[in-house]
Amino acid sequence: DGIPDTLDMDDDNDGIPDSMDFDSDGDGSDDLFQDIDKDGVPDSVDDDMNNDGIPDHKQDHDCDGIPDIVDPDDDNDGYFDTKQDSDNDGLLNEWDDDDDNDGIPG
Repeated sequence: DGIPDTLDMDDDNDGIPDSMDFDSDGDGSDDLFQDIDKDGVPDSVDDDMNNDGIPDHKQDHDCDGIPDIVDPDDDNDGYFDTKQDSDNDGLLNEWDDDDDNDGIPG
């Protein structure tokens, strides 16, 4: 619809405001019961959402001994995770309408 998701009150354009929408991505499944890794455990209670056998709260991508869930810089690039520039365009993700540089805002 041309409106960046960060400003869009109805991201999936189903006529139901996101604040009232239980299927915010429009896939026909209630968000509470989403199961991204298809292991039969809803993401809301899944301790291993990428199904790699390592509980997500113990992931340590940069191997610095600090679990990602509490590591302020879990890729050890010198920037806090909240201050990332994923597409290296000079704009922090929080200010970048297209933070993956795919040409689609959101």
